[in-house]
Amino acid sequence: MELFSTVIEILGVIAFSISGAMVAIRRKTDLFGVILLAIITTLGGGLTRDVILGFSPPAFFSMKSYILISAVIAVIVFFFARKFSHTYLENESRIEHINDVFDALGLGIFAVMGVKVAFDHGHNNAALISITCGLITGICGGMLRDILTNNVPFVLVKRIYALAALAGASVYYVLYIYGDVIHIGDNAAIIIGVLVTFILRILAMTFKWNMPIAIK
Repeated sequence: MELFSTVIEILGVIAFSISGAMVAIRRKTDLFGVILLAIITTLGGGLTRDVILGFSPPAFFSMKSYILISAVIAVIVFFFARKFSHTYLENESRIEHINDVFDALGLGIFAVMGVKVAFDHGHNNAALISITCGLITGICGGMLRDILTNNVPFVLVKRIYALAALAGASVYYVLYIYGDVIHIGDNAAIIIGVLVTFILRILAMTFKWNMPIAIK
């Protein structure tokens, strides 16, 4: 099970790193900025979660391999965009859709993994703490990225983002708690939770679902 969780986490790191790097490139940051924003997008949510829960030091400082993976992915995306800059700019709209898919996958994975971290720290019977950990882990990296690039955080304005993370985290929590009763193992619960968030995000992007706003 731990191997499965690690593989899922690495997939999430890759997905969020690609998404963060692509956003940084769109904001016209330099190579350092692309690497930094990729890492923040990927691991900033977990760092925020650990600070709020009082974990000292936060797990971020022991995740050297994840930081390295994120940095390498960011460099690859940077040089790919630089080498094919003309094509990149011509297909910016299509590339943004690709970015959204990677972001949706990363969101689902980290929302579920955040709940799992809460379980690992003994919060199995605390639904609010566990699901909130999932939400924070999923959305706060992107929020920090947007704040650093002087933009309104994406989560506050677009396409059922936080609700999708909340839904996936909640589904995973319920499936984990009642897994013995309904005969669903933890690995299956993780996959289902991730898919719930991912599918909701894809549907929201496809059909342009948004939460209502007060003034248009």
